[in-house]
Amino acid sequence: MRLINCQSLDFEEFVQDVPAYAVLSHTWGKDEVTLSDMSNRDKASKKDGYRKIKDTCRVALDQGIRYAWIDTCCIDKSSSAELSEAINSMFAWYRQAAICFVFLSDFTSFPEAMLADIIALFDAREPLEEQQEGFYKDPPPLTGQDLAIRNKVNKSLGSCRWISRGWTLQELIAPKRVNFYDRDWKYFGSKAQLASILAWVTGIDSSVLKGKPLDEILVGRRMSWASNRTTTRVEDMAYCLLGIFDINMPLLYGEGRKAFTRLQEEIIRSSHDLSIFAWKAEGNDLRRFRGLMANSPSEFKGCQRLVKPSFEWNNGGEYSITSRGLRTEGLVRIARGESAEVGSYFLSLNCVDARQTKLILSVSLRQYGPGLFARRKPWQRLTVFDLNVFSSAKLSQPQYICCKDNPELEKIVMDSRIDAIQIGFSVDIFDKFDLDSITAFPQADWDLKNSILLSFQRPQLWGMWKIKAKDKNDGISIVCVRSSGWLLYGIFAWDKLPPALTQNGLLPSEVENILKRLPDRTSTACSGFQHTIHDIHLDLGEAGIKVPATLLQVSSTEKDRSQGRERTKFIKRLFKKA
Repeated sequence: MRLINCQSLDFEEFVQDVPAYAVLSHTWGKDEVTLSDMSNRDKASKKDGYRKIKDTCRVALDQGIRYAWIDTCCIDKSSSAELSEAINSMFAWYRQAAICFVFLSDFTSFPEAMLADIIALFDAREPLEEQQEGFYKDPPPLTGQDLAIRNKVNKSLGSCRWISRGWTLQELIAPKRVNFYDRDWKYFGSKAQLASILAWVTGIDSSVLKGKPLDEILVGRRMSWASNRTTTRVEDMAYCLLGIFDINMPLLYGEGRKAFTRLQEEIIRSSHDLSIFAWKAEGNDLRRFRGLMANSPSEFKGCQRLVKPSFEWNNGGEYSITSRGLRTEGLVRIARGESAEVGSYFLSLNCVDARQTKLILSVSLRQYGPGLFARRKPWQRLTVFDLNVFSSAKLSQPQYICCKDNPELEKIVMDSRIDAIQIGFSVDIFDKFDLDSITAFPQADWDLKNSILLSFQRPQLWGMWKIKAKDKNDGISIVCVRSSGWLLYGIFAWDKLPPALTQNGLLPSEVENILKRLPDRTSTACSGFQHTIHDIHLDLGEAGIKVPATLLQVSSTEKDRSQGRERTKFIKRLFKKA
């Protein structure tokens, strides 16, 4: 580690037994002093940044600290290896510092009496907001005095460049001791003294500023702290967050937004915190389908109050990053009841808004291929009542949720339903059948929530769909196949399903041959019903997009009714003959 000797302003290298040192947190100007500049002290002293180095060393010596670390001149930025090591170690270096000096070059401190009043007002307000966290409860409204003070603080301290820069986020959180200085190097408070003000200005939890461990804060909430911050280089918006999430990864300047994707991948690999998917697309992004990963920290603006729910129903589920997307087991569920309004499938994120603790946040999903899902309506915040989480059906096979953004994703999702096959029923059958008993084969090809056999742009496909009668060992099976350009289908009672269709590994052409040999496959009887099936042209599109498909409509009537109608028709024919 390269440190500045505060007395001589010379550099000294330390590998072990690093002495106590002060560290500077600031925003870079146009005329900073670099490592190479310091080799020529006369040249360096003519730069504006040199004054900052001298003042840092002066204040450090006043506090009995002989060494200092400053990012402008203590890193050899011409060495990519040293730069990578420094960025991956920076959070630790700030945390291990004896003290951090925050220099605000564009801020003039309030008069001492006024500052004391401001701190007192913010400190008094903070416990009111914390105590009111609960179901739809808000803290008492701000008084006129509170509003005036907050407006004054926002226009002065809140508008400082240091507040809005990406790198300064970890520089505020990591050190245990932080002292703040204005443009004239006038000390006006410590991090502990200003915690309630800094929490309001930055969005960072006051408890974190007072020392609460970061791993007790949900990932989505930590991401929200960077939602309004910026960096000069796109990649740095990811690199400046490495320490916040205890992540190490190589730097690849030139990769652009991929850096933030890589950061999210590393977080997913190292934690089981689903709040990383709790982001919401920004208002100008109206795409109907997205991958699971956010484009930038700005999409986490609404995650500042995320907390864990009072119970964890999905801690047994697993997920991992694969080449097909996020592979999950036991996490994706078919929505039931009230939660059916939020989408076909959902991935519960095991987090809640602190103001609405009964509503578990979730991601709505749309199936578009064999076990493949995309995030649906990413601009909405979706919730699932806790009771419905327990009653919703898990998918037994692994699912793969698209992770990365893909400009073709919307087209891929919609095209997966071209020439798809949907199963429909007459309303009265639902009282007699157990909807929770629905099974399909191959399961990965079926959108079970909407009873759609997805085409996934395949010219040949086949599937079987089964539903069981309530409290009976009876039910119906529907078999459909598209093989040689034709659609064949059949409906069978469970005990009348051709044995040949229960074999494993059947090809669509083999299923077609089996169905062709059956003389009667459009009608069957079970559980007191006569079921008849016929095909109808269907449009599965939405918002002006046409998606041609086929609906296999099952009409079901009770046997005694159908027999009564047949008896009536027979009597009428007799009268005609007479």
